[in-house]
Amino acid sequence: MDDPDFMEALATLGFVFVQQDRRGTLQFARQPNRFLTQWVHDFGDELLFTWEFDLGEYCDSIGWQIGAAETSFQILYPQYDVALARDLDAVASEVQRLESHLSRLDLADPSL
Repeated sequence: MDDPDFMEALATLGFVFVQQDRRGTLQFARQPNRFLTQWVHDFGDELLFTWEFDLGEYCDSIGWQIGAAETSFQILYPQYDVALARDLDAVASEVQRLESHLSRLDLADPSL
């Protein structure tokens, strides 16, 4: 499962190796900013792409609050993770799709 070429390829997208879990899954993280973390879980034959956005910390940083102002555990996640082929282009496409979607989020959009 440990493929140095694929690990180097992920690094070109900004992913860094974080850990290998007890089942052997390699986990990589990419942080385009201090609130968003994108994850790739490498199972050897396929990948799982997911992400998390620290919504509580983000709101606190701009003077907003959620509920009783408890910032910990206020994390935004996707409803479903994305299974991908073990292919750098697939990862790059998913990163681009996510970031494009997040960049279009407009809380003042009347169509919401």
